[in-house]
Amino acid sequence: MKMPQIEIQQQNARTAIQHSRPQMSIRQPSATLEINQDLAGTLNISRTASKMYIDQSEAFADANLKAPLRQLKEWSQAGKQAAMAYIAKTAGQGEQLKKIENGTNALPSIARQNGEKPQRQAGLVMMPESAFKVRFNFVPSELNIESKWGKPTIHARKNDPEIHIPKWQADVYLEQKNWITFSVAGSTVNQQL
Repeated sequence: MKMPQIEIQQQNARTAIQHSRPQMSIRQPSATLEINQDLAGTLNISRTASKMYIDQSEAFADANLKAPLRQLKEWSQAGKQAAMAYIAKTAGQGEQLKKIENGTNALPSIARQNGEKPQRQAGLVMMPESAFKVRFNFVPSELNIESKWGKPTIHARKNDPEIHIPKWQADVYLEQKNWITFSVAGSTVNQQL
C-alpha cells in the first residue's frame, strides 16, 4: 500500500542593513599673534612644524586588516583551540563507546551530536568597536623668538579647531518575508473509516 506523503516547503525571513556614513570635517583656524616693539632692533623668529601621529592599527584590526605576522599568530591560536576542542570531543565520544555494552544509547547520541549544526546568529557591531582604538599623539610646534634690543610685547591667542562629526546610521529592514506551504503528494487520501 502506497501511503501519501506530506511535502513542506518553507522560506526563512531575511533582513538587510543599509548604512549611512557621512564624512567628518575638521578645520583649524590660524592662531592670532600680535608683536609690538617700541625700540628698533633685530628680531629673529623661528618656528618648528607641529606633528600629528595617528595609530589606526587596532581600528584596522577590527576590520580584519591586520599585519601578516599578527594574522598568523591569531590563526595559529584559533587552530590550536579548535584542535584541542576536537580532541576533547573525540575523547568524550570514545568514553561513551567504551560503555556501549552497558546498554547505553551511545551511537544515536553521538550521531545526534555530530549531525546537528549550530544556528547562525545575526548581530550588529560597530567598526571599529570604539573610537578610542585610534590613538593620537600630537607634538606641538615650537616658537623661538630672539630680540637683540629691548623686549617685545607678544600676545598670542590660539583658536580651537572646528570639528564636525555627523552621526553614522544603520537602518535594518525586512528584505524577504518568511513563508511555509504544505501539500500532499502520492496517492489520494481515503477519509472514510
